[in-house]
Amino acid sequence: MFKKLRFGKRFDQTLYLEEMTTMIDKAISRLQSEKPGFKIYTASIWTDPNAAASSINFDSKENSLNKVENSNKWNKKYYDQYLTEGDLAQAELFKANEGTRMCNPADFELRDFEEIIHKSFPENWESKTDGKCWKELEPALTKIGEIYFHKIKNVNVEEGFELSINSERDWYDKTWQ
Repeated sequence: MFKKLRFGKRFDQTLYLEEMTTMIDKAISRLQSEKPGFKIYTASIWTDPNAAASSINFDSKENSLNKVENSNKWNKKYYDQYLTEGDLAQAELFKANEGTRMCNPADFELRDFEEIIHKSFPENWESKTDGKCWKELEPALTKIGEIYFHKIKNVNVEEGFELSINSERDWYDKTWQ
């Protein structure tokens, strides 16, 4: 069963927004003091409702280009193999990334730069609700994205800066450019 939170709710959106604000403000402050020359090409904010944790990740354009190039080299051999075999559906899974942006926060230069364990919702929230938690979580996470896109873009960003948040569908889903 769910542990009761403040006000007896399963999800305390006010507390979640406070936790996220604290985490992201701390990350921006740390980035400016610890890595003043770092130019943000991509920022990614995610929340894992089963781990009751969130993270903010930053990537540079140089790292992103490098990761995309290496990924494309690795994918090419499988793409060519499946094309040769006539398996177009499998080949499609290994198609080259035509862009310059790495969209996997785990591959970012400053992955998990700042993290938080939430008190605003229980662990295993997604599992216990069969994913229905996203009806409450996704709007709150979107609100964070809308607020912090404007704050982060005024830090030290590359041309083409993008902010993403996760969703129940993907770790890198909704974006602001």
